[in-house]
Amino acid sequence: MLTNEQKILSIICHLGIFIGMPIIIPLIILLFAKDGFIKTQAMEALGFHIMILVLGAIAGILVLILIGIPLLILIAIVTFIFPIIATINIANNNDYSYPISGRYIRKSI
Repeated sequence: MLTNEQKILSIICHLGIFIGMPIIIPLIILLFAKDGFIKTQAMEALGFHIMILVLGAIAGILVLILIGIPLLILIAIVTFIFPIIATINIANNNDYSYPISGRYIRKSI
């Protein structure tokens, strides 16, 4: 059972992308949190946000050859849906790992 502090800080990490601070919020929480669960969720969110930013930059460049437009749409959908799924899982006392970036983050812990 997760404590309220664990839930709130983990949810803030995942939803940081919606308030325009996708890397800053998880990084600050990662640096100052003492709890292992919160640190893991902050690393998950940070890895996902960095991956989304890199993929967005690549797709932005590919817009010049028109391949990037569908990729940008797909990235926007993924950016909207996965943090909400993470938030729901955390609120229901479940650990959450992002499907693609989560595997690499968990291996590095």
